[in-house]
Amino acid sequence: MNPLTIGLIIFGLVLFVIAGVAVAVAWRREGKVLAMRDAPTLSTAELLDRHRTGMTGFSQLGEAVEVVGTIECEHPLAAPFSETICVAYRYRVNESTDQRLPTPDGGSQRDFAFSGLDDYERHVPRFYVRDASGRIAIDPKGATFDLIEKVARYEAYTGLAGSERQIWREEYVLPLGNRVYVLGYLLSDQDEAIIGRHPLEKDRHFLISHRDEDSLSSKVRTQAYMLYGGALLALGGAIAAWIAAALLW
Repeated sequence: MNPLTIGLIIFGLVLFVIAGVAVAVAWRREGKVLAMRDAPTLSTAELLDRHRTGMTGFSQLGEAVEVVGTIECEHPLAAPFSETICVAYRYRVNESTDQRLPTPDGGSQRDFAFSGLDDYERHVPRFYVRDASGRIAIDPKGATFDLIEKVARYEAYTGLAGSERQIWREEYVLPLGNRVYVLGYLLSDQDEAIIGRHPLEKDRHFLISHRDEDSLSSKVRTQAYMLYGGALLALGGAIAAWIAAALLW
C-alpha cells in the first residue's frame, strides 16, 4: 500500500469522525428545541401554586417549566470591562505578543513570544424573575446562558524594541432589569419555590436566555441545521477519499 493510499484512508477517517461529532452536537441542540416545546410556559403565580401543591403531595416537583419576566437581584455583579450591572457575565481575553529580534545581517525577524486565552463565566448564586403575578427565585448553577454581547474590542500596543501586543476582548452580560426566559425545573429550597437544574439528571436542558422562546428556538434550530450540513459535507469528503484510496490500491 503506497503512502498516498494510506493518507487518503486516514483523511477519510478524520472526516468521518468530524461528521459524527457534528451530528452529535446538532442532535443535542435539537434536543433543546424539543425541551422548550414540551415544557409549559407558566406565570409565577401558577408556579408558586404548583409548588404549594407539590409540597402537600398533590403535584410532582422537578417537572420542566418555563417562565418569562424581568430580572431582579439583591446582590448583582458588575461586569469586569463594561461595568454593566448584571446577574451573569462571560469575559474572554485573547492576547498575543510579537517581538522583532535582530538578525546577524542587521535586519529583523518576527519572533512569536506569547499567546494566551482567558475565558471565564460568572453568575450570582440566586436571582428572581418577576412578571405581573409575582416573582420566583432562580438558582442558575449548571445553567446554559444565552447572554447579550456588550463588548467586542481589538486593542494593539507597540512597545520597546518593536514588540507588539494585541488584545481582543469580548464580554457578554445578562443585565439587571432585562427581560429573561428560563427553562428549568420546579424545585423547593427550604420551602421556597425555585427554578433550577434537574435534581437527579444533571445533563437535562437548563437554559437562561435574554431571547424569547421563539427567537431562541430559531437560533438553536439554525445552528443544528448548519451542523447537519457540515456533517454531510464531511461525510461526502470521507467517502470520496475512500473511493480514491480504493482506486489507488
